[in-house]
Amino acid sequence: MTEPPAPRRPGRTARTDSLTGRVAAAARVTLVAAASTLLAGCTVIPVPASSGTASGAVTSTSSTTPAGSSQPGHPSSLAPSPLSSEPASTAESASTAEPLAAASAAATLTEFLDFPDLTPLLVPSPDPEVLGPLLAEALTVQDGSVSAAVRDGLTGELLYDQGADTAVVPASAVKVLTAVAALEVLGPDHRYTTAAVGVPAGPEGTAVVLDAGGDVMLGTGANAEEANGRAGLGTLALKTAEALQAQGTTGTVSVHLDDSGYEGPTASPDWSSDIVSSGNASAVQPMATYGGRAVPSRDTDRLHDPALYAAEVFRDQLAAHAQTLGLDITLAAKTSREPVEPAPTAPTPAESSSSPSSSPSSSLSASPSSSAEPEPTGTELASVQSAPLAEQMAYMLQTSDNQVAEATGRNLALAAGAPGSFAGAAQTIEQTLAELEVDTTGMALVDASGLSGQNLVSAAQLTAALQVATTAPDLEAAATGLPVAGEQGTLEQRMAGTDAAGNVQAKTGTLSSVASLTGTVQTEDGRTLLFSFVANNQPGVLTNARFAVDRGAVVLAGCGCR
Repeated sequence: MTEPPAPRRPGRTARTDSLTGRVAAAARVTLVAAASTLLAGCTVIPVPASSGTASGAVTSTSSTTPAGSSQPGHPSSLAPSPLSSEPASTAESASTAEPLAAASAAATLTEFLDFPDLTPLLVPSPDPEVLGPLLAEALTVQDGSVSAAVRDGLTGELLYDQGADTAVVPASAVKVLTAVAALEVLGPDHRYTTAAVGVPAGPEGTAVVLDAGGDVMLGTGANAEEANGRAGLGTLALKTAEALQAQGTTGTVSVHLDDSGYEGPTASPDWSSDIVSSGNASAVQPMATYGGRAVPSRDTDRLHDPALYAAEVFRDQLAAHAQTLGLDITLAAKTSREPVEPAPTAPTPAESSSSPSSSPSSSLSASPSSSAEPEPTGTELASVQSAPLAEQMAYMLQTSDNQVAEATGRNLALAAGAPGSFAGAAQTIEQTLAELEVDTTGMALVDASGLSGQNLVSAAQLTAALQVATTAPDLEAAATGLPVAGEQGTLEQRMAGTDAAGNVQAKTGTLSSVASLTGTVQTEDGRTLLFSFVANNQPGVLTNARFAVDRGAVVLAGCGCR
């Protein structure tokens, strides 16, 4: 049996990185305040490029910050450089020069004073009083309500609050929370292992037990480069056939499936009755091909029993490779979940006191099996590993794959010592976010995908989770893996041709009466903002609500708002 993923608490590196990131962010805020004071009495004088020296020099002046400046302590304009061929002569050019001059000063401070790079902090943040009316207009809907939060990505300051602390139905924005929790508990480099275990079974017989390890993105053929299908059942079958050949196996070989790692219902009672029949998800099991599909496509129907289908694909591939290798074996026609009947043996005293080399009791089990039946001892014949978790999370967010989200929720719950169930996943996600210092007051999760209309999360909590992801290297895939407006994933056809295209990265969310958008954006000045817009109680086909949340993102992308 492969080892279950070990919990990373206490003292998990991602949490340490997160705390370090927040401490560093606070330190940068302190530094920028000091730098701003220094810069208030300085003029940046560019140096000709041919000199090979720094791009600017700081010289003391007696100028003061004009009253009413949107950035206290920052000069609203700078004196024309004596080396400038075209000194600024209008208010517009002075305003444009301000961020550039500040960036130049930041580079100078970085080089001469050995400060951290202050450039991002010197990029101006939107003024809430200017931003507010623009967003209020953009987020207007004909019916229902819109909750919204916009947060400064560097300081965490809430720049816009429209019912930001109200718990609402977020739809698939829940997947952002699942990704953050999974990356924290399991780690971005974690890989799921799917193993084939050989067990003697009766006279002249061998059982190969396919031990599910939590990977629901298995491929049906050889190992692949893409995250979806990285671990190939064809490769696993070939390796297994070669191992059987090396052992001199003959006679009948049967394939059994052990997918006992999860517990509870395979479909949530909190889901709409048509969730499974519509193909939004299938039975939640610890093994599947292509997210519960027979082929790698978002447009095909989900399988009724994805784990058994994967085992049958493995059995067929094993038979084909055994024939190619010339093995003198016969594959049993039926692939079964029934326990293996081990061949009777009399263990020696030495064998009785030693641990088995492998046991097909499911590699996901968080604790020893409580079954009264003895588990057959076996030997691992072969195994394959999934893409790293960070890649799987990026795929899940890009495609909004519900099957991957629900399996991930159970996997992280098991790793944390909780039950591999809907309740165990929801509880562990909430607990992990709380440990990452996200205020979870009022949060109520019932699944890991957002398919249920019973999930309740506030816009402020969603942006807080994103802020954690953007300040901890181990968690960054929860932000960098989001769809890109007008280019990738579920946003490929949205906001094209606007300031948001290629800029906004956000998780879409859709239920029968919900449309949400949660992600990151850079303003026209280059300031990173985190946002969440959640429209609830929406009628019809959600067109109006989708346009509203998209308009909000476009406003942020095109906003200097100072």
